[in-house]
Amino acid sequence: MPPARSKVPNLHFFTGENDFALRRELKRWKSAFLEKYGEENFLEISGRETLSRLLDAAATMPFLGEKRLVIIDGLPPLSREEFKSLTGNIHPQVVVAIVEPKPDKRLGVVKDIESCADVKRYPALSEHEIDQWIRKEAAKLHASIDDAAVRNLLQTVGTDQWMLLGELQKLVLFSDASIRSPDVDALSLPSGDQIIWRFTDLIGGRQPYEAIRFFHHRLDRGEDAYQFWGILLNALKNLALVWSSLQEGRQDERTIATAFAVSPYAIRGLVPLARSLSAHCLRRIIDTAAEADLALKSGGHHYSADRQEEVVALIERVILLCG
Repeated sequence: MPPARSKVPNLHFFTGENDFALRRELKRWKSAFLEKYGEENFLEISGRETLSRLLDAAATMPFLGEKRLVIIDGLPPLSREEFKSLTGNIHPQVVVAIVEPKPDKRLGVVKDIESCADVKRYPALSEHEIDQWIRKEAAKLHASIDDAAVRNLLQTVGTDQWMLLGELQKLVLFSDASIRSPDVDALSLPSGDQIIWRFTDLIGGRQPYEAIRFFHHRLDRGEDAYQFWGILLNALKNLALVWSSLQEGRQDERTIATAFAVSPYAIRGLVPLARSLSAHCLRRIIDTAAEADLALKSGGHHYSADRQEEVVALIERVILLCG
């Protein structure tokens, strides 16, 4: 085995999947440094710069100051020898911070930087940690948030901390510093996959009228009914997979998700419904949706962007069957 590399003074490596915590700490570093040493001794460059540009940045001494900070955004695509040349030319008064949230662990240069730099890791938060983080951020905004509101916010927005912080700031202004679940319903709108998870969770939780209200809420904001028909069909496909898995003795959500190569979020909300359905009820739901889909595709039902009433009625009918 090659000998372990010695630590390089003033070299730091920011990494980890928690982009929010990583960027927030990096911002704190920059602010503190600028306040003490001034903008003339700060440089932020891309890791895609040439080796000569990176060498020049790392080797340049501070201008009328004690320290200089160089942030390299992105792990430079260097060979191990080139990386050794870069670290060997860092000026003693220059602090170099390399930022790469998700480095390719297969690269030799990654092993080198992890062995010789001061590594600052920011792992993704667990469900409990994200729950506590929401409460702490609300407190920083001089607000409180109850348990139901936290759950609702996570179901609606997801776990992206940048989005959660933006929603919290909006909710604090609306709720007079006491955030409740109805406040989240009124102000926080899901986007992307969160629309799918929210819609699916309401159906799987046997809340048909809430699911229909959510559906119309999205229609009022310009979304297309046929898009929701596709979401509903996919949810029913996953419902059948979950139901059959439960019958075969697979009870754990992650085990089921792995067996069918689907996201755990896609089936998590469907488990309560699947547990409560008889084979007859499930067959009735699937048959109704399949017949309706065939009619939509063959002209038995009509759909256009200006004429969505029949699709809306079909979606409502199938949702009610799931309730």
